[in-house]
Amino acid sequence: MAELHTAQRHLSDALKRLEAALTRRLSAAPVSEYERALDAVTAERDALARDVAVLRSECDRLSAALREAEEENQAIRETTDAVVRRLDGSIDEIDKLLES
Repeated sequence: MAELHTAQRHLSDALKRLEAALTRRLSAAPVSEYERALDAVTAERDALARDVAVLRSECDRLSAALREAEEENQAIRETTDAVVRRLDGSIDEIDKLLES
């Protein structure tokens, strides 16, 4: 879960950087620098798009791992419950034998 949270934080930070870069470059750039600013923003957008793809992949991998861990946890709980019932039954039988 921590990895998913970290990945989401990275994505959020990247989007904030893109917004800041767009604001900074487009508001401060004179018309003659518009083309250069657009190229820089486009490059940054492309880098962020790659980051998003990586983060989505990581999110999918972590979701699958979490689902698998939850399934294993459920199987362990079921096994533990069965063992507890069998032990309780065995203890009851021993108590009955000792009382006789």
